[in-house]
Amino acid sequence: MRLNHLDILEQCFREKFRGYNKEEVDAFMHLVADDFREMAEEIQKLKEELGEKDRLIETLKNSGAESPPPIDTEALKEKARQVILMARQQAQKHRQNAEGEMAALKNEIHKLTQEKSQLIQSIKDTVRDHLKK
Repeated sequence: MRLNHLDILEQCFREKFRGYNKEEVDAFMHLVADDFREMAEEIQKLKEELGEKDRLIETLKNSGAESPPPIDTEALKEKARQVILMARQQAQKHRQNAEGEMAALKNEIHKLTQEKSQLIQSIKDTVRDHLKK
């Protein structure tokens, strides 16, 4: 990089008649200098992180550490299929249980409806008998 933030801040321009507004130019140059400084700091930070990672890789290589075994994708796919199959079986069991409970509830509702009808009929008969007396 040919310029740094200090070069930008220290840059001076000659004043000319009917030239740019000096305060606006200075304000803009300060913004540019701040951006340059932030970029330079970020570049330095990234270089340090890269150096740390390079050192770690070199340490691992020198320590004789083995690389991790390759991932067996077919085994993972088979395991995933088994998990999905088990989940489907569990879902089917829950569904059958829910259907059984729903059938029992429908049956109970039907019985209660019949009992209600019988009770209403019984009350009507009782009221008729009472009115006849």
